[in-house]
Amino acid sequence: MEPGDTIIDGGNEWYENTERRIDEASSKGLLYLGMGVSGGEEGARNGPSLMPGGSYGAYTNIRDILEKVAAQVEDGPCVTYIGEGGSGNFVKMVHNGIEYGDMQLISEAYDVLKNAADIFNVKDELTGNGELVDKILDKTGMKGTGKWTVQQAAELSIAAPTIAASLDSRYMSGLKDEREEASEIFRKEGLKEEISSDINGSSLDKKRLIDDVRQALYASKICSYAQGMNLLRAKSSEKGWNEFGRDGKDLERWLYYQGSVFGSY
Repeated sequence: MEPGDTIIDGGNEWYENTERRIDEASSKGLLYLGMGVSGGEEGARNGPSLMPGGSYGAYTNIRDILEKVAAQVEDGPCVTYIGEGGSGNFVKMVHNGIEYGDMQLISEAYDVLKNAADIFNVKDELTGNGELVDKILDKTGMKGTGKWTVQQAAELSIAAPTIAASLDSRYMSGLKDEREEASEIFRKEGLKEEISSDINGSSLDKKRLIDDVRQALYASKICSYAQGMNLLRAKSSEKGWNEFGRDGKDLERWLYYQGSVFGSY
């Protein structure tokens, strides 16, 4: 490579590693960007959300390309320069932490509606004999970004209970053998796994329950997003990443739009 060339790291990376690589690249005359990418399958088809951070010179060199690749919304492409250093990777890390919370909230809402009131009567057309979620192994892995988010929240004294609880649930999901053994012990002792739809002799008001769960899910998602934003503000203040700490307008482009994975939630 020649001085002035640009390196783009589009993976999930610990932000301090990105900052170290920026320094190493700079010493060789190279420009380095640590860029978060979000969107999943829809992002691959219709454009992702991009969160570049690091060398501003590198960003200006490829800005036109990024704006064409990114998903498009009414007010422009879903990409903006996040800030110096590892800010782009840090924003993506928090994005993933919020995503952890979202998935856990949705799974708990599903569990309440299915087991407490047997709401899900429409079968999934793809599987033919049950909800699609029931065909998915109840065990998940991790890339580490959720753990990093919780660790950073603790270091900065920022409360992130929704994100932290979702991380604990992921740890528990990984203990599938232990959970199955415990479930068998409970079954032998006569403890039911199912929650009765009849409480104190009176049937549940399913319509009201659905609305209550919807409102609870909505409120909980707001809490999760607020926790992530608070963490971003705290880190921005600590590191001087004012580019994404001044207001939420640019952050909305990577968080609240259909190209990001949040659009599917």
